[in-house]
This record gives sequence, C-alpha cells and structure tokens, in this order.
Amino acid sequence: MHRLVSLSMVSLVLAGNVAWSQDDGGAEPCVYQVDAEGSDIRVLIYRAGVLSWLGHSHVISVAQLEGTIYVHPELERSRFELLIPVQGLVVDKPLLRREEGDEFSTDLSARDIARTRSNMLGKRVLNATQYPTIRLTGTGPTDDGSELLLKLSIELLGAVIELQVPTALRLDGDILEATGAFRLSHGDLGMRPFTAMMGGLRVAEEMDFRYRVRAQRTPAMDE
Repeated sequence: MHRLVSLSMVSLVLAGNVAWSQDDGGAEPCVYQVDAEGSDIRVLIYRAGVLSWLGHSHVISVAQLEGTIYVHPELERSRFELLIPVQGLVVDKPLLRREEGDEFSTDLSARDIARTRSNMLGKRVLNATQYPTIRLTGTGPTDDGSELLLKLSIELLGAVIELQVPTALRLDGDILEATGAFRLSHGDLGMRPFTAMMGGLRVAEEMDFRYRVRAQRTPAMDE
C-alpha cells in the first residue's frame, strides 16, 4: 500500500463537527456536490537527465471536475466519487507557473505547450483516446490513532490502483473543503514518462500533486 497524502482529495472530515439533519436512527448521509470552479488540482512535472537544461518543467491542472461526496454520521461509512475528463487537463497555465516558483519561471511558447499536451495525452502517458476519464472512488475516513485515513481507488489506464491516504479537511457552513499535497511516481500510476535524446532529456519519474477540492452540501428533499 502506498502511504500518500492523496488526491483523495474530497474526503471527509467532520468527526463531530457536522450538524446532521437526521437523528441517529436515520443514518442518512449528507450529500455534497463538488464545486469545480472553487477547486484547484495541479500536478508538477519536472525535467531530468543530463540534457535537462534543454527541457522545461510543467504544471498540469484540472479544469473540469465532477464529483459527489456522501458524508455519513458513521464516518467510516462515508464515500465519494470524482471524475476527471482527461481532455480537460490544462498544460502550463501562466498564472499557475508563476505561483510555483523558479523551476517554472520560463515563458513557454504556444508550440511548446501544444507539444507537451500531445505527449501527455498520447499512448505512452495518459492514452486519452482509449481512456478518456480518470475516476476516483473511496470510503472513510478511519482513524489509525494518529490520523484519518481514506481508502482510495484510482481507475487509470484500464487498471485500478488502491491507496490508503490521509487528508486534511475543513467544514464551513455548507462548504466542505479538502486540501493537501503528496508525491507519486509515474510507475505508481502505470505510466511511462516521456524521454528524448536517448534518455539525455526526460521527464522525471516523480511528480508532486497539490489539491484543494471544494464541495457544497445539497439541500435535503424535506428542507
């Protein structure tokens, strides 16, 4: 099992902070819909190799995000589902590059960005034609004594990757927000990073993920 602070993003907090609309006998979950515009998921991909100075590091962000979170009074019975359309991934948005510092300070041309996007969506990496959607499902959290953990399944490239991950969450009225950061390798996700010039220029094996996923509670039918 990987131990990551994960993209399990949308998970569940609350442990006692939620005012449930049902009494204890009802055992009905509170439903939250993911707010794509209020969420921010990005992946930092780095250059590597002896000729790395010829390449660029990249920021990949999620522009389209769908999902539902079901927060149960018994937290370990909570669950969630997220869908990320692969074609909706954005390569090197200038604002995000500036936010990520010196490694990403190079101004990239439209041609550079288009080439990077083509490589990312191609068969060697995300294979967007055959696998157009990344799906994340999970349950929890459970408490291991030191942190809350979620069971997360990532459906990617025709495989299912099982993770157990911690998360940090916040509840503000009807808004549920999960934030965090973690590191993962291409190999962990069953992908092969791009290489050129006999490996002298390549994409680094490890990637950094940063996320903020926001969701809003859906009014109950009887409210």
